[in-house]
This record gives sequence, structure tokens and C-alpha cells, in this order.
Amino acid sequence: MATAAEITAEIAEITTAISHILKGGQSYTITSGGSGTSRTVTMADYEKLAKHRNELRQQLAEVNGTRSFRLTPGW
Repeated sequence: MATAAEITAEIAEITTAISHILKGGQSYTITSGGSGTSRTVTMADYEKLAKHRNELRQQLAEVNGTRSFRLTPGW
């Protein structure tokens, strides 16, 4: 299992990637001048990154021992 520092570093990288996606969009189209053909390039998948970041946050909580749980009343 990864250390808390490794998980935190990966969360920071994913957060940066998500920020770039939100600023510049997820995909763009390139049109060549000579032949007039175009193609669309997708940089990264926002939903996959967000899901992975949430999974990493859960792992970090487990490593740090801060995972929350609900206690039921004892009566």
C-alpha cells in the first residue's frame, strides 16, 4: 500500500489535471491547412480523474486512520 505522502502527491497531480481541464476544456479540434481535414483530440477524461481522486482520498483516510464510520445507539 502507498504511503500518505505518495497518495497526497498523486491527489495534487490529479487536482492540477482537473484544473487544467476546467480551464482549457477536455478536447479540441485540429484542422490541417492544406487538405482541410480535421481531427479531434481528447486530453483527459474528467470523470475518470474525479473518480480516481475520490478513491485516493478514501485510501488516504484509511492510511491516516481517519476513516469515518457511524456508530449506532447502544440502547
